[in-house]
Amino acid sequence: MIARLLISPSVQQRIGEIEKILSQAGLKNPHPDLLYFSSDSKLGIEQAREIKKHFSFKPYSAKGKAVIMEDASQLTHEAQNALLKTLEELPEQALFILAAPSDAKLLPTIVSRCQ
Repeated sequence: MIARLLISPSVQQRIGEIEKILSQAGLKNPHPDLLYFSSDSKLGIEQAREIKKHFSFKPYSAKGKAVIMEDASQLTHEAQNALLKTLEELPEQALFILAAPSDAKLLPTIVSRCQ
């Protein structure tokens, strides 16, 4: 289980790093064990619920489940609060990558739970 925070002002650099990490994990977008939110995705409470649900299922064909956010700074404060427990108690073999241009819009509790 790992939650990573990738900070880079360039969306292309964030996407490149995400692709590298996914490649190391043997995943490629799209994949049934991967929930991927692009930088133009709405990230509210409904998406936080979708993430919790995604992690609650066993992997289909990969070693674990993964969730990727190209721009986690788009998360509402309510969604960030809803994800705190998920970040604290990620399932074994889970991968949660939050990428953002900076950590300024992320709650300190979110940042503290990520590597």
